[in-house]
Amino acid sequence: MQAILMTEEFWRNSQFSTARYYGRCNIDGKEYWIVNKEGKDLFQLSAEAQRAGRDKAIESGEPADLIRRDFIQYYRKLGRDKFITILKANPTASENELKNIYKVAVSY
Repeated sequence: MQAILMTEEFWRNSQFSTARYYGRCNIDGKEYWIVNKEGKDLFQLSAEAQRAGRDKAIESGEPADLIRRDFIQYYRKLGRDKFITILKANPTASENELKNIYKVAVSY
């Protein structure tokens, strides 16, 4: 099974760090995007930062997670903490099982 989410502490000093230059990366055919704690991707955040006159899309100290694109919708709806809690509670779940778990969690 492939990773669903990588926190910045994991990906920033690894081969995945190239994502910071492109906002995303592909790993074994799966697309991973950088998102902030609200689930906004780096492209959205860059546009917002430019309009606001800020230099950085995600400020230092703010979470910058690398997440599989097909799971971003659940991350946005549940929030970072709940998404990670569910992921940690189901370490052996398949991708489809996790999607079903997230769908149920979102419906509550």
